[in-house]
Amino acid sequence: MTTDSPARAGTPFVWRLGILAVIAFIGTTAYLARDQIGPRGQAGCGVVCFVGLVAAFSANLRAVNLQTLVCGIALQFLLAVLVIHHEPTRAGIEVVGNGVKKLLDYSAEGGKFVFGPLADPGPPPADAYGALGGGSAAHTAGQRLPGQPFVFAFVALPPIIFVSAFFSLLYYFGVLQLLVRLMARVMMFLMRTSGAETLSVSANVFMGQTEAPLIVRPFVPRMTRSELLALMASGMAHISGGMMAVYISYGADPVAILTTCVMACPCSLYLTKLLLPETGTPETMGSAKIEVESAHVNPIDAVAAGTTTGLKLALNVAAMLIAFLALVALVNSLLGSVKPLLLMAGLSADALAWWPNDLTLQHLLGWVFRPVAFLMGVDPAETGKVGSLLGIKLVLNEHVAFVTMTKTPEFADLSPRSKLLAVYALTGFANFASVGIQLGGIGAMAPERRPDLARLGMRALFVGFVATLVNASIAGMLMDANPAGR
Repeated sequence: MTTDSPARAGTPFVWRLGILAVIAFIGTTAYLARDQIGPRGQAGCGVVCFVGLVAAFSANLRAVNLQTLVCGIALQFLLAVLVIHHEPTRAGIEVVGNGVKKLLDYSAEGGKFVFGPLADPGPPPADAYGALGGGSAAHTAGQRLPGQPFVFAFVALPPIIFVSAFFSLLYYFGVLQLLVRLMARVMMFLMRTSGAETLSVSANVFMGQTEAPLIVRPFVPRMTRSELLALMASGMAHISGGMMAVYISYGADPVAILTTCVMACPCSLYLTKLLLPETGTPETMGSAKIEVESAHVNPIDAVAAGTTTGLKLALNVAAMLIAFLALVALVNSLLGSVKPLLLMAGLSADALAWWPNDLTLQHLLGWVFRPVAFLMGVDPAETGKVGSLLGIKLVLNEHVAFVTMTKTPEFADLSPRSKLLAVYALTGFANFASVGIQLGGIGAMAPERRPDLARLGMRALFVGFVATLVNASIAGMLMDANPAGR
């Protein structure tokens, strides 16, 4: 196992307090001057605050490699500028996004053959997700509107199976490895990170948080703690190709999803090296080799294996939605009954005037994450709704958050800018359940490193969540204050 070198003295406590005080000052100033600085100014302050928050909890600020930090931020901004303001680049990303939509059309053909009219991808009914917002009994029942059939299991889940099979085929022919290698070499040259961690981070653009580490599986047992954190945090900051296609099928902006997945590569790397600077000597420093033996004997075998994997993922998604949405409805019902019980207990209506009559989990999370949404550049009037989406993503998962945003009537009136920024921030696996998923997946590759993985789990969640916020803030700085809806 590669051991970390003894670190110099950690970050002084007074430095941490000073950084946190600066963050509080910048955030407060941004809110008080919101009319003067506008949404772009809010987002600019957000970038400083979010990166500063990671710096405040750094294990050793003195050991941070400035080249890694500066080049990582510059590369992230460059990617965002190219997509948002460089028309040829944006057109290319839109072509890719349209290609993904076309793939979904192909998957619909298979679904229609197996499920018939049930797989009709008509628009989902307005009442289908009322339980998320704590709505009426009609909402909860999910009644379909005439002429608008939509059965979630038969429309939204088949694309996962098809995309998984398609990606498995691309992997068999070496297409994904080529793209990953190109991305990794650019970041290695600019950011001076090791080959193993950079390859895994790049692979996360296409693969999930437990599949991407397979690219560097031989090196995982001997990685330094900083490399392991990069491996885990990048998985939290990305989503898999299969889930990317699913969220686009829900109506999420494809350009925003594709852009934030690419931006998360340098962002998750430099935030990792800011939180836990490299103090050891990585085995793959200066090299980027992909030497993973193919597990498939031919293309047919690759498609079959990918289909099986996609089926497991689709069933997992369905099970998670059933469980989590039911729990949300239960919690909302309990929260909604608190005020009536207090009134029955003798408290006056005037004393409880501040308590919402329809209090839900979304409202609570919206209050907690409202400052975060504000620093992303969201309109102050919509920070509560976007904040609730961020909270749902962190506490439950991003799938529930995307379903809530795209299928719930309560969020239908979000402005185009707020929707785009929400997509940037929601595109990542950073939630509490992912910590356990990574412990199981990556821990199986290197059982002897399981204790290190367990100790780094919450740090990885922190870095992955903040990385998506930084992506959203940078987009908020660069995009128009009132972008056209897409």
